[in-house]
Order: sequence, then C-alpha cells, then structure tokens
Amino acid sequence: MRVSRAASTTRIEGSALDEVAVGRLAARSIVRAANEDEQDNINALQAYEFIDFLSDQADIPVDELVIRQLNRYFIATATSTLTPGAYRKGQNSVGGYQPPDQGDVLGLMRSFALWLRQDDDGLHPAVKSGLAHLHLLAVHPFWDGNGRTSRGLETLLLQRSSFDFKKLLSLEATLLEMKDEYFLAISRSLGNRFQDGYDATPWLEFSTSALVVCSRSLVEQTTAWHKKMSELYSYGPEAGLSARQTNGLMYANQLGQITRGGYMGATGVSMATASRDLADLVAKGFLTLEGKTRDRVYRPVPVEQVKARP
Repeated sequence: MRVSRAASTTRIEGSALDEVAVGRLAARSIVRAANEDEQDNINALQAYEFIDFLSDQADIPVDELVIRQLNRYFIATATSTLTPGAYRKGQNSVGGYQPPDQGDVLGLMRSFALWLRQDDDGLHPAVKSGLAHLHLLAVHPFWDGNGRTSRGLETLLLQRSSFDFKKLLSLEATLLEMKDEYFLAISRSLGNRFQDGYDATPWLEFSTSALVVCSRSLVEQTTAWHKKMSELYSYGPEAGLSARQTNGLMYANQLGQITRGGYMGATGVSMATASRDLADLVAKGFLTLEGKTRDRVYRPVPVEQVKARP
C-alpha cells in the first residue's frame, strides 16, 4: 500500500514512475536517487511509513507539528529555498488559485490544528478527513508539496478513524484514476482565491464518492487476495514446498518480486538458507530469475501456470 500511495500521489503531481518502478525502488531501500522522479517517490515512501506509524499512536495528536513533519518528509530533498516543513514566507499560487496572504497562514493553521484535535464535533470520519484535505489545500501553507501533504493527511485521519482500514486503503490510487474530477472538485469549492466562507459541498460530494469507490475496490482486492492465498497454501505442500517457502512466495506475490534479502526478512532465515529455498522455488517453477549477483530479482509465476506444467 505504501508503494501504491507513493506512486499515485507523485503521479498526480506529474511523476512518470508507475507502481512497478516504485516497488523496485522500495525493494532497494535507497535514500538518494539518480533523478527527481525517483527521489520524489523515495521521499513519499518515507512519508507514508511515518503516516502508518502515527496511525498506531493515538496519544500523538494530529497537529501543526505532524502536518509540518509530513511536508518535510514529502519534499525532504528539495532546495532550501522551498523550506521543507516550514510555512511559506511570501505569496504563492497554484494554477489559477491564489491562497491567503503569508501573514494569515500561521493563524489559519493554528485554528485548523485546533479543529483537527476536536473529537466531539459530530462529523463523520469521511467528512472530517475530506474537509481536512481540502482546507490544507485552501491555505496552501508550504512553498511546495501541499497536494501530497493534504492527501497524506487524509489517509492518516482515515486510518485513525473508527473505520481503521488496517492500512490497506490507497485513496491516492483512486484519486489518480479520477485526476480530472479531483482537480475540478477542488476548483469548484475553492474558486480562484482563498475565502473564509468557501463552499466545501462540491468537494465533499466528490471526495466521499471517491472513498466509496476506493473501499469497494479494497473489498474486491482482498477477496481476490484471499482466494490466491488459499490456493497457494493448499497447493504448496502438494508441490513439496515448506511452510517457510510458501510464506516467502506469498510475500513475492504481494510485491510482484522478491530478492534474497527480502526473503530473509520475510522468513527470518540465513543467507545460505534463503539461497537454497529460492533456488528450489525456481527449479519447481514458482519463481523466475532475473539479473545476477546483487541485482538478482525473483518474480512469482501464477499458481495456475505452475499447475498446468507437465
């Protein structure tokens, strides 16, 4: 899900990397990349790791510090003039929209943070998280990364809500698929310049509908995933796989690939055991091998294809 969220939120901003490419970046666990697209996705992966961590820390309030830290993660490697994690000192604009004056940003963010901390406002979680997304975009408090920070904030609030979602929801992927409608809904609610009394209704009609679409997609994915798991765990012993190999293979199916290091992390075995297990999975047709030595990657073969082989 972190890969899906990272790839989607950066593609909304114009990145060319898809989920497969971002998944490879995540598997390499690098901090610095060769180009801007890769670096933006590495930053986003770290930001969503932070979001997932905060989702389990109910004692940490979602306040200005959290929002600023989110922005710092998303644009961590930006030039210092963009002041990652700090409010802008000047007027900015995005498209045809003009946010509030820099002198109003601090007060608006203070009142926004106070509202976020209210637990008794009676708002449905889908409405509150959607309003938070829109209002952060409206204030546009940072020089850069406001869209990514707003989407990350909504994900954080949804994961902390009574719905929980078990960190399996990628609303960012749904927004990418509905990108034109997403931008239009923002524009319809905010207009051309910031106003205290903007009408959030057009945005909320869109955002709650997008959440329904995303939730239904999650149900379909988890149903299909459960079917795949059941099939593999049923066929694995018949094909001579150990429980450890089956677990590693499920990890490979989840990511679309696995490395020796990834197998070691997923199963807790030594390097030598991981090499033997992976070689056996290749020999039995469950994995294909790409690359050599350090760049070696194993990709899963669908169980139905394995079964169809003589």
